[in-house]
Amino acid sequence: MAYAAVISLRHSIERLINPTIDPQITKSAAEELEFLEHVLQRLDRSTTSSTKRSVFEDLDTKIREAVWKLEDVIQSYGSSLSLPSSDSPSDERVKEEIDSFMKIAKKLGEEYNRELDNNEDADGHVSTIPDFKSTVVGLSDQCEEIQDKLLDPETKCKIVSIVGMAGIGKTVLAREVHRDLTHLFDLTAWVSLGPTRRIEDVLVDVLSQIDPTASYADDEDKHTLADCLYTILYGRKYFVVLDDIWSPKEWGYLMNFFPGNDNGSRLLLATRLQKVPSPVDTIYVAHNMRLLNKEHSWSLLRQNVFGEDYSPPDLEKVGRNIAENCEGLPLLILAMAHTLSESANRDPVYWEDVLHKRNDSTFADAYETISKVLSSSYEYLPQDLKACFLYMGVFPQNCEIPLTKLINLWTAEDFLEPSQICEDFALKCLKELVHRSLVIICKRSSNNGIKSCKLHSAYWSLCNKEAAKNQFLHVFNKLSDFDEDCMQSQRRVSVQNNILFGIKEVYDSIAAASTTRSLLCTGEYLQYPVPLCFDVMFLKVLDALSVRFYEFPSEIRKLLHLQYLALTHDGNLPSFLSKLQNLQSLIINEHQSITSVRDPTCLPKDIWDMQELRHLWIMGSNLPDPSDGEELPKLLTLHVKGHSCTEDTFRSIPKLKKLAINIELQPRSREILSCLEHISILNKLESLKCVVVNPRPRFKVVNPTSSFPMSLKKLSLSGLGHSWEYMSAIGSLPNLQVLKLRCLAFRGPQWKTEVGEFRSLKFLLLEDIDLVHWTSGDENCFPRLQRLIMRHCYRMKEMPLQIENILTLETIEIANCNPLVMVLVKNMKIRKEGSGNDYFPVSVTSSLNLL
Repeated sequence: MAYAAVISLRHSIERLINPTIDPQITKSAAEELEFLEHVLQRLDRSTTSSTKRSVFEDLDTKIREAVWKLEDVIQSYGSSLSLPSSDSPSDERVKEEIDSFMKIAKKLGEEYNRELDNNEDADGHVSTIPDFKSTVVGLSDQCEEIQDKLLDPETKCKIVSIVGMAGIGKTVLAREVHRDLTHLFDLTAWVSLGPTRRIEDVLVDVLSQIDPTASYADDEDKHTLADCLYTILYGRKYFVVLDDIWSPKEWGYLMNFFPGNDNGSRLLLATRLQKVPSPVDTIYVAHNMRLLNKEHSWSLLRQNVFGEDYSPPDLEKVGRNIAENCEGLPLLILAMAHTLSESANRDPVYWEDVLHKRNDSTFADAYETISKVLSSSYEYLPQDLKACFLYMGVFPQNCEIPLTKLINLWTAEDFLEPSQICEDFALKCLKELVHRSLVIICKRSSNNGIKSCKLHSAYWSLCNKEAAKNQFLHVFNKLSDFDEDCMQSQRRVSVQNNILFGIKEVYDSIAAASTTRSLLCTGEYLQYPVPLCFDVMFLKVLDALSVRFYEFPSEIRKLLHLQYLALTHDGNLPSFLSKLQNLQSLIINEHQSITSVRDPTCLPKDIWDMQELRHLWIMGSNLPDPSDGEELPKLLTLHVKGHSCTEDTFRSIPKLKKLAINIELQPRSREILSCLEHISILNKLESLKCVVVNPRPRFKVVNPTSSFPMSLKKLSLSGLGHSWEYMSAIGSLPNLQVLKLRCLAFRGPQWKTEVGEFRSLKFLLLEDIDLVHWTSGDENCFPRLQRLIMRHCYRMKEMPLQIENILTLETIEIANCNPLVMVLVKNMKIRKEGSGNDYFPVSVTSSLNLL
């Protein structure tokens, strides 16, 4: 993880602003770091085999330790400028340390380059059709799907890719398809690529199979070999399987030598990449492999433990649960079956221990068994993605990780390029991990983006193993994970069981870990306080949202390097928060038991001095009005109560992109809030959510929708009680793509959309509203709508019939609505399919058996 350390040090040096330090010295150090960065990136472009790559681990460690040593000095120096102490480094020492680092960095960088220059690809990979002995279980339907895609009557050359994570069975599935279809083609070949195989070797392998009478040498020029391949395949009906494709660049080069032919030739790819390039004269289809369901998982485990026809009844229930815990990954199921198949391990008590992880070694051994297959997915990641992947081990196993939290943490950790726009670059990195089948998308947002994600447990285990080895992250889940010696060298600590803080040995060890830069409490929420350690002076990240504090911890005033702070507490926020000048994300929750009892307090006035703030979530407090000239120039996200939404506040947050407002009315309050009155000031706002938590029939927000900024892309309203006539202002928003109306956001029996409204809308949700007649005066209403969802609209009797003519429509979901609407939508489906539309995307459900 030397690369992540280098990027972090670059961030630290950029923050080192002091007139007594010669700027030329810091500039020279930055240049040396840039040199190291380019050196480390060379490994990404190398074809170095996995065995050869181990040579670089020692150099990587030396670079990382040199970088960390200088970063410790710089951060200690930075702290001394605000909190002087007797052991703070002097200006002279900082200069000496930078000078010493530059000499070491230059030497290590040159040594790294020499190793890369002397690299010889020792890949002796032999590529033949593999001899699989494992039974194919749960793949027959997918096999048929792929065969149907390959054998359709289209004459153009067609490329079908089988996509999925390592161990999911891509090669097994490709083998089944290849075996069944070979006889239908003139020429066939099977070639495995892998991450280090040379193009010349691949070309020779294909040629030797389609033209076995000729002799080809792998030292021939690749252009000559490619010309031979093209000539032989031209005009012939061929079927070539390319297994284990890693590099889009290499595949992009190879595909130019497979002619289109217009005769039904086919290419079948097996790859971890979600998308590979394809020529313009071919048809490309991706088949995303599915993890095995519960029944298929048990069948695979049972067959490999007991054979085809036998399974003891007393082991079936627990066996099914063990198989389910493998989360549908065939390779992991086979590894578990290998352990459980031993005669000594067929005792029901042993199986129960395995299931409930009282015997932790069984799953650990299974993860270790398959790690050789999975680890290459990590080893060959680009340098800028390795830290992003390892960081996901911060979260507990099978944890669904919110996108916004993950990106904000990545940004605060300083391992993303400082020259990039932080949030955009972080999202790009996450999408790349998804593209490489390392990260699973759990939920999609309403605009089809990523809302939450997770790691498969097998990758989670790999992630934690690699993170600990690289001193990147250490995870505590139980007391046996505690290692005092290990703690002294870890940069990040994730405590996934918050009760561990109450154990003195653990607390003291964390307090003594001067190298720790991040402390994350990711266990379940505790309503009773535990003694959290605040003595780690150089913390950048403190995520303690799942730990309750009676009062805001005063010790935080010393954590001057904090960039991410998340806490749950009962008291007021202190004025010393403004001293945390590096803070980017501030997330403060109130303890649940007092949220609805105490009136919200105001944040300290000094909050406007925190110039680095990018994300502010303060649901228990109000934002004070700024003084003249005060602003938060970098603030992008704000989640507050309605009282904070004043004209002066909005003018002082000019770059805000996302705003969430909660309005909580007291039972006897007659107050009319005006939180949306000045919203148009936020001319860069893209997402707005406004919720009245406890709406009342006669409550409404004054000056409603006419003031929404034109930049809005996503709008979610709940409980505002506006009249439907104001919807025309929302309909005129030119960039609006997502609209969610919940819980009487608008009131009244009739809504009529007019010509030219909602031209960009892609997603529309209507939930728990009292609308009766929904009509449209526009024959081309909602021209770009993709998803329409209506839930609990019990009074609605009419909806626009023009909806059935929307060409972009992908889904209509109707749940627990008036039976008249449910019948209306079903009739739409009947008419469309009766007119030749094979599929009209309608889902109608009711828990009340109304139809």
